[in-house]
Order: sequence, then structure tokens, then C-alpha cells
Amino acid sequence: MSADIIKYAKKFHEIKYIESGYIAMRKDDGILITATGANLADLSEDNLVFVNDKNIETFEGNFRAAAVILFCAIRQSKVIEAAAIVDSDSILKLSSKRRALKPILDDLVKLCGISVKCATKNVAAEVVTSLAGQRNACFMPDAGALVRGRSLEELFAATAVLDKAAHAELIAEDKGGTQSMNPVEAFLECMLYKLKSSKNAGKQNSADSVQENVDNKAEQTQNEQQGEQSAENSENAEGSEQSNSEQQDNLQSGENTSAKYNAFDNMTTLDLFEGKLAVLMHSYYTSAASAMGKPFEVQEKYADVLGQQIPCAPSTLVCIKNSLGKVKDVIGEAPACIVAQHGVVVCGKDMDEIKKICATLEKACEEYLA
Repeated sequence: MSADIIKYAKKFHEIKYIESGYIAMRKDDGILITATGANLADLSEDNLVFVNDKNIETFEGNFRAAAVILFCAIRQSKVIEAAAIVDSDSILKLSSKRRALKPILDDLVKLCGISVKCATKNVAAEVVTSLAGQRNACFMPDAGALVRGRSLEELFAATAVLDKAAHAELIAEDKGGTQSMNPVEAFLECMLYKLKSSKNAGKQNSADSVQENVDNKAEQTQNEQQGEQSAENSENAEGSEQSNSEQQDNLQSGENTSAKYNAFDNMTTLDLFEGKLAVLMHSYYTSAASAMGKPFEVQEKYADVLGQQIPCAPSTLVCIKNSLGKVKDVIGEAPACIVAQHGVVVCGKDMDEIKKICATLEKACEEYLA
């Protein structure tokens, strides 16, 4: 457990999601939390403090306030295992506006909830109230945000999409602002994602339970079969580690990627067009363009690659099969199509051409919005 917090603390620090915040994880009847002023880039077990309802009153100052908030946020839900107070530049700036963030991106809806409210005060009771309705994030006035997840991995991914959405909300303000998803669609997207991810987690837990039973039986068996079973268990364990590694790779390359976005990171291959390769991208600035929910007028210097305009398809429930079919009706001869509140579909004859389009579009969006 300590090793997991140390690992993710470094990642939070590297991408500057946390400057002066805290990370906590459920442990026994309490939480394990990073100490005030701890160097997240080089965290050690000495920088982790165990807090529960028996000793929490013995702490003072900012640490006690943060510990109470994180303790309550984690203990509020049986499925939540980790939480953090995050303060990236975009999240901190938006928290100072003391307003809710509407469902402007579907991955925000999936990981953080149908909206991100702002607590009226930076106290546990107000923060927990703002997390009601199965929300996993809320802003804290002038102090960043509280984010939580079912694991440190999910916590990190939720922070990434919150940072991306906060950034999109801020930079779009002078360009007409963002548009939010239909409230009913946002609710369905959130619930369907939670249902799907819970089923996947249940399958993994079931597999882990079976493996544990096999291991226990092997330990109790004192014959030749024990050796054979132990060898088989070892192979299964290696397979489990490989599966976990593959899941981490999928997270890094899928739509809930947990890092700042390069132009062609976080792409999903699509089967939309005959004779053309298509991908769905969620890069940092193109996501902001999709949050605005309107066609993108291309600057002249990028027109040779992108054309005069990138059209926009309406928002859709992406968790439903063939939900991106409308892109075919909208894209025409353009090399890409914005999908409102979701991302951008890019098509080309091969991956080299797609990467060129993605990089150019990301740059064009950055110059327009930044």
C-alpha cells in the first residue's frame, strides 16, 4: 500500500497535478495520508501518516483540516479507496470562480460525475455534500479540488480529466464558451460507465478470489501434486501480472488516459469508413474544441492539411454501439470531424497521415484557444 502511494505521488508531482495538496488511501479503519510539505517526487514511508477517528483530533492546522476532508470523502462510500486534494493551475483557477463545472466532456462525466460542484466552504461537511449524487470530484473555493476513485489508478485518471475539462472551460471563455451535454444523456453516460466498470472489476475480483483459494490449497497439500499445483499457480500469477500490465497500458492509451496529452496520444481505432483508417482522439486542445460543440474554422496556414473547416457532429452516447455513426453523415471530404463533448474523429489513408492531421489540428486548436 505504501509503495502504491509513493508510486502515484511521483506521477501527481511530475504532471503538476499537486503542488501543496495531499493524497490519501483507505487503510483498515482509517486512511494513510501524505504529510504536510512532503516531497511527492521522493516520498518515503516516513512521510505517510495513519489517521482514523481515534487519533484525528490530535492533529493540528492544515494537515488536520485536509485529513478530516479526505477521511470523510473516502469513508462516505464503500467502493472508494483513494482521494486527493489537487491543485493544478487550471483546477486552482477554476476553483477561484466558485462555480460548478457542467458536463462539457463525456470522460469527465464518466469518472467525476454528471457535474463537478463547488463546496461553499472548505470543510468536510460541505465537501461531502458536494460529492452527493455519485460524484467523485468537487471544487474547494480557492483551494483546488477534492478528487476520489476506487483505486489510485482511477484517482489519477479522474484528476487528469478534471484538469483537462477545467483547462477547456477556462480557455474557451473568450471564444464563446463551452457547451454541456444534455442532462439526461450525461446521467445515462455516467450510470452506464459505472455499471460496465463495476462488472469488469467484479470479474477481476472473482479471478483473484479463485487464485487465492488455489494458493491456499496448494500450501496445505504435502505431496507431489503440491509441487505441480504450485508451478501452475506460478504461471497463473505471471499471467495475472501480465493482465494487470495490459490493463495499465490500455488506460494510458484509452480515453481515460492519465497524462497531459500529446497530439496523437490517447487514440482509439474506429471502423467507420471503407478504405480509410479512422481514429478517435482526445488530445488536450482538441478536447477543448469538442467541449465548445461547434465547427472549427481553420487558420489559413493549416488549411493545406486540414481544409477550411472541421465540421462538428452532435453529442452522442458513446457507450452505445455504433454511436459515432453520425460522423459519416457530417464529415464529408474533411480529414476530421469534431464530436461535441467527446473528441475528434480523424481519418486518413494510413497512420502516418493520421498522425500528421492530429498534430496539425492540435496545434491549430492551441493557437486559436490559448
